[in-house]
Amino acid sequence: MGQKNSTTGSLQQTVFQPLQQSAFQGLQQSASLKGLLKPFKGKGELDQFVEQCRALEVGLKELAQEVLAQVRRPPFTLLAVRLIEQNTQAGTTFLRWQHVATRKMGVGVWAEMIGQARTPISMLQDLHALELQRITLNMQISLIHSIGKQAAECAEKMGQAQAEISSRLQQITNQQQHQ
Repeated sequence: MGQKNSTTGSLQQTVFQPLQQSAFQGLQQSASLKGLLKPFKGKGELDQFVEQCRALEVGLKELAQEVLAQVRRPPFTLLAVRLIEQNTQAGTTFLRWQHVATRKMGVGVWAEMIGQARTPISMLQDLHALELQRITLNMQISLIHSIGKQAAECAEKMGQAQAEISSRLQQITNQQQHQ
């Protein structure tokens, strides 16, 4: 039991520096979910909200670039697994693990690397912190992208509703003018 505690105590995160609260502060100030929870009065307000979501997504992708910059240096580049960007058909980017030789991707690649004896014990905590950061950033990017997409669709529907009511009101005005 003492041996196990000794090993666990010696496993410290030393190389990877997770993003701190200060990295997110600019994003927090630019928009928040309270912007979602209000009575949108028309397409214009929703269009503004969509732009806020897009700006947040860009900011989160910039934070992901900061993470990638760290793992593109030794000792991470000495591993058989890389953290890469993957562009999706939905139009966003996520961080994914990829095996260098096989191009196999996914969290299973990370788990396999963690379980291998050739992965340096001194890197285990860094790799764990890196995986937690990857999971969090991917979730945040996904949520903001989805909210922005839904808001854009809602804005389009509001625009269509406005066009329909405007058309009907124009018909009424034309009829009244011809009577």
